Amino acid sequence: MRITYLHQYFATRKSITSTRSYEIAKYLVSQGHEVTMVTTDAFLEEELKDKKYSQKVSYKTDEGITVIAQRNDYSNHMSFQRRILAFLKYLKFAYDESRKNNADIVFATSTPLTVAIPTLALHFLHRSKYVFEVRDLWPEAPRQIGAIHNPLVLWLMKKLEKSIYKHAEQIVSLSPGMSDGIIATGVNPKKVTMVPNFSDMKLFEKVDEKLVDKMVDQYGVEDKFVLAHIGAMGKANGLDYLIKVAEILQKRNDNGVAILIAGDGMTKEKLEESCRAKGLNNVAFTGYIPRENIPEITSLANITMTCFKNLPILATNSPNKFFDSLAAGKPIIVNSNGWTKDIVEKNQIGYYVDPENPSELADLLQKLKGQVSELKRISPRIKQLAQEQYAVDKQVKKIEGVLLKTM
Repeated sequence: MRITYLHQYFATRKSITSTRSYEIAKYLVSQGHEVTMVTTDAFLEEELKDKKYSQKVSYKTDEGITVIAQRNDYSNHMSFQRRILAFLKYLKFAYDESRKNNADIVFATSTPLTVAIPTLALHFLHRSKYVFEVRDLWPEAPRQIGAIHNPLVLWLMKKLEKSIYKHAEQIVSLSPGMSDGIIATGVNPKKVTMVPNFSDMKLFEKVDEKLVDKMVDQYGVEDKFVLAHIGAMGKANGLDYLIKVAEILQKRNDNGVAILIAGDGMTKEKLEESCRAKGLNNVAFTGYIPRENIPEITSLANITMTCFKNLPILATNSPNKFFDSLAAGKPIIVNSNGWTKDIVEKNQIGYYVDPENPSELADLLQKLKGQVSELKRISPRIKQLAQEQYAVDKQVKKIEGVLLKTM
């Protein structure tokens, strides 16, 4: 197959964000398919640093993925309005580049949902067949979070959502809840395949112990029981919840627990300021961590946290940090009453806490700091679950199967 892959924020392991599309494209090339990734340079800084500057950069990865990248700044610190401008800038570029490729199939992935616009344009103007991957349920997610209030914009986005589902050959969702949301719009369930985010077992095979020791000193977590949240720091994550937990622990004079918040995003500065104002000395912020160093930062944790605001739509999420924790063999605390809670409780690999009651998490952490050996003992079982159900090699084959259905 000749595949045009539309992903505005494509990244490799040299970057700082999800590598789902990289793993999929890499596998497809290994199976003899031609893959052209039409993207932006937002998360390709390292890959493009030696390339001559131009508004469009084309190159091939070591794995044989053809990448066509538009110069288009993006940051989690950007306002919603600036993000929309970045989305719009990509639309014409994605359409113009894709129509040149004469692909057998277009594989388009959201977010953002606006990738549906060039995808539909290719479908209607050039009869391109496409598979659409849904990473978030739009517009319901930004509506519940409060990022979009305008009823006309919400109505238009809902129309766009229904149209992209209707004309797709196949649809890929990342969680059971997303599948349900897609089907609820009137889509035939036979068109929808659930392929969750991946546990990248190879990434976690080796850990640089010298780097780990350096991080222990850098973040002041030596001899501490460490809870780590590793990933995005957006409004949806509701990380003020962890600051409240830290405040409770400090008021209890418990110096044995440290909360490590790794990553970056639009709420980081506000959270840091909150810690300074409260005089908290049990929270450490790392800033951006390259994807290739996620194993080292994860190894600092006795237990990880997958944190979200208490919104129904967020229970459908398929968070990368959750599946990274599985690959690392780390127990997980979740505060979202969705399918990740079901995975944790069914397999007895962690705990659920009430997102509206930070004292519950504080109590749990104080209890668990005396059970470090017990937590370590379940690590092999967690890794086994990751390998058997969520390993990259198993999941990418499902994506290839979905694409082959369209031929």
